[in-house]
Amino acid sequence: MRFLRSLTFRTRLNLGLLLPLVLFEFLRVTHEAHDHEQMFLDGLVRESEMAANLGAEALVLPLGMFDQQRIEEIAEGILAKGSIAHVMVTDAKGEVLVERTDEGFAMGAGALQASAEIRQAPAYGDLKLGEVTVVVPESAINGPLKESLEHLLLVALIALFLFSGVAFFVVSVLSRPLSDLAKTVAALRDNELDGPVPDQDRRDELGMLARSLEQLRLGKIEMAELRAESDESARRENKRILRALQSTRDAVLLADENGQVVFCNPNAEAFFGNARAGYRLNFRTWLTTELAEKAESHVLRKENFAFEANIVDSQSGEDLSLLVRSGPIRDEHGLYLGTLLLASDHSDQARQAEWARYLAEHDSLTGLPNRRLMEQTFQSWLQEEAEEVSILLADLDHFKLINDTLGHPAGDALLQVVAQKFKACASTYVLAARLGGDEFAILVKGASSLERLTNIAERLVIEMSQPQEINGQVLHTGMSAGIATLSGPDSKPSEGIRRADLALYEAKRAGRGTVEVFHEDLETEIKRKALLERELRHAIEQGDIRPVYQIQTDLKTGEIIGFETLARWHHRQLGTVSPAEFIPIAEDSGLIRELTRQMLLQAFKTTAKWHEMGFRGRVAVNLSPKLFGSRVDEFLNDCLYEANCPAEAVEAEITETVVLASGQSALTEIQALQELGVTVALDDFGMGYSSLSYLQKFPVDKIKVDSAFVSKLPESQETRAIVVAIAELGHALGMRVTGEGAETDEHRKLLKACKVDYLQGYYDGPPLAERAATARLFPSQAEHLNIAS
Repeated sequence: MRFLRSLTFRTRLNLGLLLPLVLFEFLRVTHEAHDHEQMFLDGLVRESEMAANLGAEALVLPLGMFDQQRIEEIAEGILAKGSIAHVMVTDAKGEVLVERTDEGFAMGAGALQASAEIRQAPAYGDLKLGEVTVVVPESAINGPLKESLEHLLLVALIALFLFSGVAFFVVSVLSRPLSDLAKTVAALRDNELDGPVPDQDRRDELGMLARSLEQLRLGKIEMAELRAESDESARRENKRILRALQSTRDAVLLADENGQVVFCNPNAEAFFGNARAGYRLNFRTWLTTELAEKAESHVLRKENFAFEANIVDSQSGEDLSLLVRSGPIRDEHGLYLGTLLLASDHSDQARQAEWARYLAEHDSLTGLPNRRLMEQTFQSWLQEEAEEVSILLADLDHFKLINDTLGHPAGDALLQVVAQKFKACASTYVLAARLGGDEFAILVKGASSLERLTNIAERLVIEMSQPQEINGQVLHTGMSAGIATLSGPDSKPSEGIRRADLALYEAKRAGRGTVEVFHEDLETEIKRKALLERELRHAIEQGDIRPVYQIQTDLKTGEIIGFETLARWHHRQLGTVSPAEFIPIAEDSGLIRELTRQMLLQAFKTTAKWHEMGFRGRVAVNLSPKLFGSRVDEFLNDCLYEANCPAEAVEAEITETVVLASGQSALTEIQALQELGVTVALDDFGMGYSSLSYLQKFPVDKIKVDSAFVSKLPESQETRAIVVAIAELGHALGMRVTGEGAETDEHRKLLKACKVDYLQGYYDGPPLAERAATARLFPSQAEHLNIAS
């Protein structure tokens, strides 16, 4: 098609006329050649049949008389006639009598064969005497067929020659006016407007076209005259536009439809890699390969596009951030004229945006990546095929105490010290982050990420267990960490964070200052905790959790001086659930206040009844650290009022965690409890690292030696010395001392020897329900109680 478009109209018209004729003549000659060939073949068939029939008639007498010599003469005569190439005569039994073949002839597929029977005349019995067979080769027609084809081709060539001459003449006459009009159109395009358009006097379509071109020529002449009049104002307007384009701070570049730069202001020369008018537009001198290829593709497709690019000013060498926009230039009819390229320097805005992005992705206090960037990085690393990513979550032990006692500046300074330790761990495939508060995280990518992260975590835990000097003060803190590992693009960062958080919770529960790696058992534990939380809500709503009372006795007299109230929960399917399991769940889920209220009301009602019956001991109740900070004294006083129980009959047991968690506000609330008349006891004494340092700050009335010490009294001289020291210290501070967990008479004797005042434990029996405890207190009224029940 491209070749045909390059030919002139006259040539294409001639070809349009001649090619169908050539095709027709070719088909006609082919058809007639086939007919002639068939005609010659039919002649050969008739010739062979005639020769066979004549030979059969001539051989009747010689064959009947067994004249072999005559038979051979007749066969040779047949062979000598016409186109016969092979003759064979056989007798009635099919035995060959004579066989003759032309020299050079070989039997094959290209031969025509005819046979005739040799029979006696009917008058003599119509007996078959034999058979004569003749063979004629098809090549016998080659000569005549060739002469026929030559004749046909000669006639066809003569016809084509005559028609071509006539067609050329006719086409020349018809196309000459078109050629003249084409030259006129070319002249009009080049603004050569001299002389009228030819052939205007014709009355056909060409004449109409010529007259239209003449009107166009006259119109162009008129437009040229008008344009000449406005050239001066146009030049002034162009000068103003050019001056504005040269003066603008933006880079402006115009390229024609062939990609040649036709205008380029000074900023465009600086921004676009020393672009110059007269040179081709080249994106690759100032853009990266990827951006350059995209820009070139948009220009080729005549599309609008925009992108941001970081480039180097070719004149000043300054790093710039450009907003580049481009689009095609078209006239009022939509004809493509070229490309406009604009660029604005927004380096200041880009730096501000980068700083804003940095602030959005980093912690302002420590400079570490924040939760958002950590989660984005986590997701990105997981998307990389076959990559393993491990995550560590860590937080500081007792950080709230440091904030409350030393102030937030000291806490912030500690966080900055910790952040430096985490930053020291960061590398290409290790990301350290601060998630908020005292919670930090580390991501490690690649093979053996779990092993590497475990080593990092253990090193950090050891470092954080050492005293930290902050602003001239030595702070004692620690760190607990949980680790989880994920891999594969289907994994979710939230799942990794959840697992690491579970492991962190387990590390804290195990005693803090440890590293715990997530395992499936943790998942099972969490599912059980979720189940217990649901069932605990139901149990609290139904009042299924009941109090029992463990006896406390005076080691000197053996008398019952009080009880400790313990919560018991028996589930219809789960069985008995330990308080050590459901109390932390109640604290974490916000159920502890309602659970405590129910226990206090039941215990206080029982205490009030015992008090009326003459018991002057105290019933102890445990107060969770979660209750402090929200006026626990008012909460307990409300329960006393509702149960109509005297405050002097009640003892509140707290742990040092109360002060560690709530600070000065807890000390205020403890004093308020004592002002109500409630005795305050410090439970689990001796197990916390700060017990002795906080003992003077606790305005308590009693301390309870933890069962871990009591159980070791028979076997450890050191433990006995510790218990003696605790008892003497408590007495020196005006406090009474109780030993918890005493199970044997030996425990009782050793506690008494250590100058402990009271005993609590299974030595006096298991915790008792209200009726059993009442019977133990008032044995003389036991029978009456049974009858009343």
